[in-house]
Amino acid sequence: MTLFQIKKYLYGLKIYILFSLYFFAISTLIGYIFAQNNPVEVREVIKNISEALLLDEEMTSLQLFFFIFQNNVSKLFIILPLGIFAGIIPFLSIFTNGLILGIFAQIAIQEVSWLFLIFGIMPHGIIEIPVLIVSSAIGMRIGKVAIWKLFGSKESLIKELTKALRFFIFVLFPLLFIAAFIETYITSNILKLL
Repeated sequence: MTLFQIKKYLYGLKIYILFSLYFFAISTLIGYIFAQNNPVEVREVIKNISEALLLDEEMTSLQLFFFIFQNNVSKLFIILPLGIFAGIIPFLSIFTNGLILGIFAQIAIQEVSWLFLIFGIMPHGIIEIPVLIVSSAIGMRIGKVAIWKLFGSKESLIKELTKALRFFIFVLFPLLFIAAFIETYITSNILKLL
């Protein structure tokens, strides 16, 4: 894809991107408030996270990198075709991820510090979060096309899916690769220093 095609495609998604961003922010706030008001449930979350981190410690850096990359690609890639179902799955994905981020944010601030939160999320999150928002926006756009198709719209659902797939492969896929690299080799080392 050329830079012009990328800009044009993103411009066509602007309403869906704003919608995704709004609900991501709202769900992050809800997650943060939930974590503040439900310390017992938060302790369970912390326990599960600790167990997951112990599993990660057994992996080499390269294995962890491929695990993070494969996990993110598979989760975000599936959002696109599932957008056909009225965009519900992309919406749930963005909302759920926001809730999780809000819970993590509250835990990080309460248990460690603001710095831990910023350096634990920002290095890779500066790429990963926009990719999540754009993926959800694409899924919602596909959902809109699918719904209007039921009412006789001449927009091609196959064409929309093809454009989404091309954008994912040529733009989002490489960005997820970079984000996984940063999370594995940069974020983790920064957190060790803190």
